[in-house]
Amino acid sequence: MKIIATTFLLFLIVLLNTSFNAMRKVAFPVLNRQSSIVNSSLPIDSFPQNYFATPLDISPLIIVGNFGEPRRLHFHTGLDFRTNQEEGHAVFAAADGYISRINVSGAGYGNALYITHTNGYVTTYGHLQKFNTQLMARLRKEQYAKENFAVDFNLLPNEIAVNKGDTIALSGNTGGSGGPHLHFEIRDSVERIYNPLLFGFKLKDDMKPLVSFLKFYALDDLKNKSDGYRTKVFGKLGLYEVTGGIVKLNSTQVGISVNTFDVINLSDAHVGIYNITVFDGSKMIYEYKMDRIAFSDKRDVLSHTDYPIFVNEAHRTFHKCFVEPGNHCPVYCSLENSGVINLSNGKAHEVHLEISDYAGNVALVKFKLQYDKASTLFKEKELKFTTRFDYDHENEFSNSDIKMKLPVGCLFDNVFFNFSSALSTEPNIFSKIYQLDNSNIQVFDWFDLSIKTKNLNPALADKAIVIYKDGTGATTSRGGKFENGFINTKAREFGTYYVKLDTTLPQIKILNVVPDRNMRLYKKILIKITDNLSGITDFDTYVDGKWVVTDYDAKFSMLTHTLDQNLSVGKHTFKVVVTDERNNRAEVEMKFTM
Repeated sequence: MKIIATTFLLFLIVLLNTSFNAMRKVAFPVLNRQSSIVNSSLPIDSFPQNYFATPLDISPLIIVGNFGEPRRLHFHTGLDFRTNQEEGHAVFAAADGYISRINVSGAGYGNALYITHTNGYVTTYGHLQKFNTQLMARLRKEQYAKENFAVDFNLLPNEIAVNKGDTIALSGNTGGSGGPHLHFEIRDSVERIYNPLLFGFKLKDDMKPLVSFLKFYALDDLKNKSDGYRTKVFGKLGLYEVTGGIVKLNSTQVGISVNTFDVINLSDAHVGIYNITVFDGSKMIYEYKMDRIAFSDKRDVLSHTDYPIFVNEAHRTFHKCFVEPGNHCPVYCSLENSGVINLSNGKAHEVHLEISDYAGNVALVKFKLQYDKASTLFKEKELKFTTRFDYDHENEFSNSDIKMKLPVGCLFDNVFFNFSSALSTEPNIFSKIYQLDNSNIQVFDWFDLSIKTKNLNPALADKAIVIYKDGTGATTSRGGKFENGFINTKAREFGTYYVKLDTTLPQIKILNVVPDRNMRLYKKILIKITDNLSGITDFDTYVDGKWVVTDYDAKFSMLTHTLDQNLSVGKHTFKVVVTDERNNRAEVEMKFTM
């Protein structure tokens, strides 16, 4: 019997692989943010094939990040192309068009270019080391006009035209990049981002996705009273099952998540999954497909994944195969009862998951699910809460010390909200310490938060800030404005909050200049800038009293000023001024020789 079952499963996998490309040619539906009604969208065949050329001089083209894969606070919006751990590879215009936008920042995409093409699509190139000579001149003109390193500006269609294959930049590691690579996107005219693989980009990939775990969630009366049940899956050749073949659960309404990732040829990277479908018997009850997403939907990743696992287990991704009511991300193509499996009939349900990459390689997970009142897999815990927040209503919570106001759209599901506060024994905390439930509860959008101060000197009120501390102990400034004894701010996380003062100046350290050193051979001045609390908001650099452009990389807290080799021979003055969010201002000046 085992031989027959295995043979059947292998046949099924082959059938799925051969038919997958044909299945992709149907229209992919999307959900809008206002409702859970499935809408149709563009058919796959409508995307121009082979219109866009490869943007790199590297062959074969290999990705280290996939479109739509879950990241810390967003779905990834492009492909990350490998640049062999190096910077400086030529980056080419993918098609004819014009440079429509230049965006330079110390974080995010770093040095980024946008090309609007004659067919209406826009390609984006991020984390660049530097632009070509013409684009660098245009960038510097804008930076000097605004006396600011960080600029984001649009160009006119007749300003800088490019042809397919033109070198527009060199690849780099700027902004929020975790290592040298090229981030590449394709958008439409209304800023929806599409999977570049839809446009004919080819990657060598004959490897099936890998699956490690399943997790089950009680979604009936045990919802919010159980942490769920996780089990390992076993298998090979893309066929997986659970021990014993059946999972018996003490819940009649059940959701599933799957820990899975894709692997591709010539790369050791674990990248995101393209497509997940769930079948209850012969009926498809859930389908997730990463063809398109909007920037307004990126934070839905907090609901799509089991986020507590993601943040506490080194970004291990469990894709939920059911959709919470406040999650309206347009990646769910087919839903029956929001993906929830109804086990109330007491029968064993034949469930299988098909997990696919874009090349059509499929992994199959097959098992049975059955309701069993005697099961103890969902371990019930007492539900204690202060108040309930409803996901589809505006919610408020307040007492004499704190005020919260959450607009509609903040929550993915109803929250049984716990609140507590405690006096602080630390002399540098100027409020109670407030526990707004815990950081495992995910919030989609910003909400209003007001915290009453304690023992705060009114003369220092403009230095007071709200501090957020998450479950790992990491702290972030949430700023705020003092008014009538409260600090008013915006927040979008639950967790620990309190008030501190930031009266400390930012720190500036010039790394490679000593008094009167001749810098002509060094060519660059390197400066480390840091801040202890509220965060750096502005910096300026000057040579001989004149403002000069200096590049900033936030992940390394590093400023790099490239010296003008036309500076006259002799002594010069270099000055750095750094300001933090509470307007603490530091300044360092040093002499150097050219």
